[in-house]
Amino acid sequence: MEERKTRRPSQKPAAIRAAAQRLFLQHGLQQTSMDTVAAEARVTKQTVYRHFGSKEQLFVAVLKSLVVERLHPDLLEAVPAGAQSGAELEDTLLTVANNILDHVLEPTYINLVRILVAEAREFPELAELFRTTAIQPMAAALTNLLGTPLNEDADHPGTVPAALRLFIAPLINYEVEAMLGDPTTVHKRARAELPAVVKLVATAIKASPDPPR
Repeated sequence: MEERKTRRPSQKPAAIRAAAQRLFLQHGLQQTSMDTVAAEARVTKQTVYRHFGSKEQLFVAVLKSLVVERLHPDLLEAVPAGAQSGAELEDTLLTVANNILDHVLEPTYINLVRILVAEAREFPELAELFRTTAIQPMAAALTNLLGTPLNEDADHPGTVPAALRLFIAPLINYEVEAMLGDPTTVHKRARAELPAVVKLVATAIKASPDPPR
């Protein structure tokens, strides 16, 4: 296949991801081949493999482009410099939680996660790839956010990971509800409930034991 001449090399990964996203949503993971992705993107199959080493890597890249690569700047913008406590911490957590849900409850992303869950048994490496390339970077950003107000040290091991799970748990619950129902309806309800949810989380975090003086 002759590749489209007007497309710059730097534009090809985005074009491939866009083509793959359409095909994955239409046909699922198993029924989508790298050949059909190449044809849809109007590039050669060699070009697809050069940018994305496997179909599983391409699928995860599509998910990342919808959430992780957009979400990280939002997370960074939401975190003010310096230690946080009281209302400031609560406001920051609410902003971050809303930013996360705006992305992970987006209908296209939810539909792709449904495919991931449905086909994880057939593609066991897919879930691990998604965890290491998408979930872990986001968890690291949130750990940095929570580490400042908690001021964890060697005398209080595990405080930050516990706070991270406490913060993430209700967000995951909303995501699961969206996968089982209508993402738009769940998102609207989550927006209304989040202030109370985050207030409880912030209260628990602020109640964590202070490091010894």
